[in-house]
Amino acid sequence: MIAVTNETKKLNSVISGAGAHDSRALEDIFEKCRHDRRKMTILVRAFCEAYLVDDENRPLKMRPLQENIVVTSLTYPKNGKQRKMAILAPRGSGKSYALSIAATVYMFFKRFRDLIFILAPSEDQASLIFNYVYRHFADNAFLSGLVKNYRFHNKPNITLKGGTVLRRAPVAASNQGQAIRGQHPTFLIVDESPLISDKLFIDNVEPCIIANKAPFINLGTPKSKENHMWRYLYDDAYADTFTRLVYTWRDAVKAGRAYTPPYTESEMLDKMLEWGEDSIYWRTEYECEFVESVSQIFNPEAIKACRVRGTYFAERGKVYPNCTVAVDIGKSVNSTVISVWAVEKDAKGNIARLISLEEINPRTGGHDIPYQRQRIVDTARDFGAERIIIDATGIGGAIEQDIRKACYEDGRHFIPFVFTGGPKGTKTQAYRDYVSFIQQGIVKIPHPADLEPNEAKLVNKWIREHCELEYVMDAADKTERISAPDGKHDDYCDSSVMGIHACLSMTPASATFASTNISNNTSRPSQNRDTPSIFRTGKSRNTLHKRIPGGL
Repeated sequence: MIAVTNETKKLNSVISGAGAHDSRALEDIFEKCRHDRRKMTILVRAFCEAYLVDDENRPLKMRPLQENIVVTSLTYPKNGKQRKMAILAPRGSGKSYALSIAATVYMFFKRFRDLIFILAPSEDQASLIFNYVYRHFADNAFLSGLVKNYRFHNKPNITLKGGTVLRRAPVAASNQGQAIRGQHPTFLIVDESPLISDKLFIDNVEPCIIANKAPFINLGTPKSKENHMWRYLYDDAYADTFTRLVYTWRDAVKAGRAYTPPYTESEMLDKMLEWGEDSIYWRTEYECEFVESVSQIFNPEAIKACRVRGTYFAERGKVYPNCTVAVDIGKSVNSTVISVWAVEKDAKGNIARLISLEEINPRTGGHDIPYQRQRIVDTARDFGAERIIIDATGIGGAIEQDIRKACYEDGRHFIPFVFTGGPKGTKTQAYRDYVSFIQQGIVKIPHPADLEPNEAKLVNKWIREHCELEYVMDAADKTERISAPDGKHDDYCDSSVMGIHACLSMTPASATFASTNISNNTSRPSQNRDTPSIFRTGKSRNTLHKRIPGGL
């Protein structure tokens, strides 16, 4: 810590006394401090003590993380070059607030005809730091007296009596960065910089700082590696030109959170469990990791390891224990996929086995909705299924109500499942568990080599869709989604993830399958006393139950 010295007291006296009106003298003090980090730290602390207050109206004392951001952004690097910074910090760490303090300090000491710009990918985001600065000035009588006018609409700005202007503007596809084009700010802050597209950034933002030896601060949480922010932080070509600050939630907790909960390590760990340690949202927003914008969900080798030689699809017309029919309803040009899953026990516990697979393709087969409804119901009856789980996302009421009614009549469970997206959505949670099941080796399918050609074709398609399925990060919405690549499909995957969860009675952490026994009559179809094994087996039966080494 920097002790309260005579130098500190003198500085406090200068900026809060009569000397605070001497703009030229203050600018000289500021410029001298910009070459000495220790002196800049003293200056910033003295300014905060004299003019800014916290939420309890006490003189503001920044947290270590925030103070480091402010001081670093206001001092020149040792080589005397333009201050360029790339800052990654987790959500809620007070990083935007910190830069509002930096902007306010800069405006206080540089009152004559300087231009400070705050850019962001949206108007709302650009307003965040801008509004903080406004509050700093408006809440203090002396600082407010330095302001000529505030403007909040049509080129929003704060203009000081000496001519210095703070402006804000979005840099988005809708405006093509026109607000910053041709401008040469003396202090540029880009909030949520990773969310601005590379083309807009290179064409509009970077050129405006070339002509001035001005601070250029990029701030945000990481998104895709396909981005200027990643280059600023990790490309060796930028190592000598950018000061790099990278904080994770652990750093923020250690340094203390000033304004946004949660504050403690325990609370953050709870939040990690809520979102999922491996979710893209958690990794980018709190661990501050750059991830690939698109990545495979399943390891192809793990998917292939699901195949079991010497096993076949089950026979219709016989009852199979704890059997689940899972249906992904085809929408538009997509197929309807019906998968049937049953449970088998081994030394490690329950194994989910695929005992039937069917695709109804309306484009080629011409099968209408009534046909599909009947086929779903007949499949459940043929295998004596205990439940039907169906993707009810946007299918409308007719097909759902008909199947619900049939389940009521047959005394089986009907489970409508709605796939919601995002890092906390039911689809993300369900697939996260599904990946774990495959890692553990508890998902088994027949080997295509042992099947009839048409059956093998279906299983190979099941394998292919699983190998192609992707995590796709939506940088604009700060969310992730699970989908097939353009021109591909995920019908087999969605049907399977529902069936395995229902079959194993495992529910995603943040989702509810809404399983309901529709009928008061819980009886099941009469079972054949000679209940067959789950699979018909040949002489060369080879049961594989090994765990898949490593993770996906």
